[in-house]
Amino acid sequence: MRIFVAGMLCLHLFLFINLRERIKQGYPDFTVYYTAATLLRAGLGHQLYDANVQYEVQKKSVGSIASRQGALPYIHPPFEALIFLPLAYLPYPQAFAIWDLLNMGALLGLALLLRKSVDTLRLIPVWEFVIASLAFFPIFVCFLQGQDSILLLLLCGLGFNALKKKANLLAGCWFALGMFKFQFMIPIVLLAGIWKLRRAAAGFVVVSIVLVLISVGLAGWESLLRYPAFALQITNAPSLGGVAAEFAPNLRGLILGWPLHFPRTVGSAVALVSSVLIFGSVLVSTTMRGRGESQPERLELRISLAVIVSVLIAWQTNMHDLSLLVLPLVLMADYYRHAAESVKPGSGLSFVLPALPLLISPLWLVLWISKGVVNLMAVPLLWWVWEIGEESLRRPEFPS
Repeated sequence: MRIFVAGMLCLHLFLFINLRERIKQGYPDFTVYYTAATLLRAGLGHQLYDANVQYEVQKKSVGSIASRQGALPYIHPPFEALIFLPLAYLPYPQAFAIWDLLNMGALLGLALLLRKSVDTLRLIPVWEFVIASLAFFPIFVCFLQGQDSILLLLLCGLGFNALKKKANLLAGCWFALGMFKFQFMIPIVLLAGIWKLRRAAAGFVVVSIVLVLISVGLAGWESLLRYPAFALQITNAPSLGGVAAEFAPNLRGLILGWPLHFPRTVGSAVALVSSVLIFGSVLVSTTMRGRGESQPERLELRISLAVIVSVLIAWQTNMHDLSLLVLPLVLMADYYRHAAESVKPGSGLSFVLPALPLLISPLWLVLWISKGVVNLMAVPLLWWVWEIGEESLRRPEFPS
């Protein structure tokens, strides 16, 4: 295992070194956060979703990029730009470096946090968890792009830890702070609410309202109301800076990228119906053994399913968004260890196997650069959802 992790790390380091000049030139996604923060710093929050204004800021802050004829657009809610505001006072390369250092700190914080709730993590040093996380390709992409997915992972970890302590209201508050990527957090909290974790849902709603008010203060009502249409326009148009839907490692990407080439409207409709069916089947599989908060399914199973389903059915999922899978990877490893010790050796191995393709960085590179079919990573995710759902139905009783 250590040889495997070392191999993945060497590959990632090689790629990072070879792409360092492109990072300095402003190619990474971090540019969008730096742009949004620069607009706030200049008192131009009301123009946050003006593509022309964003482009002018980017040309001044990171320079012109020959292959980029317009802005790399910021399409997250206004409140997230506040996180990056201090970095807007620094030159772009230094701001990028500090953000990656903060991401490293977030991984360290996640390791320390989960050790309180996950027995298996207490068996290894904190630094080994951080190193293993860096060997996971979506985490590497997050560092390469200067993305915010590791921050979202930390917030989900905080939410899980609160649920483990039965501090459901606090858990909902942590989940709400991740609403800068609402396409993932809403399914997670919807499942939590339906699973009778209503205090978590209440905390989520209250904090979300506060974040909306903060966004109004930053960008104004007019800009905030323009935001949904602007974000939808970008995500549906790769030429404007969005990611092609058929490239995404989610259910929509798998269907739209299918060799049969469905018409886009038909493919999107099939993806929507399929997402609803998967959401419903997960809900059924985790509630058949008992309803209510007094008889919950094992928390590791529920949270793992919620996170995997959220990235699978989200309308927009990028490779770095799969950084969230670190949480179910840890929880399922812990669950498998308890099952193997309490029932029989090898018990429950089937719900660990689907994650293995996700851990192989060369496979990611082949699907991404060589074949352009990263959407195929949705297949092991579907398999994983199936196996964990089946486990929740046949779950043996063993100590927590």
